[in-house]
Amino acid sequence: MSTALRRAIPSRLLVALAAGLLGLLGILSLTAQSASASPGQVVKVPVTGAVFTCNDGTTFTVTSGDAVAVFHESTDPQGGVHVTGTIAPSNVKLSRSSDNLTYRLAGASWFGGNTTAGGTQVFSDTEHFRLLAPSGGAAGTVTIVSHATVLPDGTVVIEFERNTGTCTPPED
Repeated sequence: MSTALRRAIPSRLLVALAAGLLGLLGILSLTAQSASASPGQVVKVPVTGAVFTCNDGTTFTVTSGDAVAVFHESTDPQGGVHVTGTIAPSNVKLSRSSDNLTYRLAGASWFGGNTTAGGTQVFSDTEHFRLLAPSGGAAGTVTIVSHATVLPDGTVVIEFERNTGTCTPPED
């Protein structure tokens, strides 16, 4: 990936893109099927130690659980590549920096993108999570939508990231 493209795409979107491309490479290296018929790939990753930081200075640290990611890749008849992925928490428990209670994480992140045969790239990422208190009410939220459209020469024609949540997700 070019340096210009790395600077052009929001960091969360870049992570999603990299994860999608890794999923794509895994699928392509493990199967002899045509790309248009590739099955989804499921990956389960432990997330203990990840930290959500909230606007009020509170942090939530993951004490147990996994992230379950499902990736899918396909190729259209013109040679364009399409990648999508969904990442959701599974039995994720959190501790809050300001008390001794156990919290839960609910929600999901979805990303998708297309690279045309000509090299134009269009990628979007959404992250919607609730950090749930023991009562079930929201103690924090992650709500991010980002998008980038990049021409083959690296020119960014559309880019935005809108964050309306009260917390930010872990960087890795």
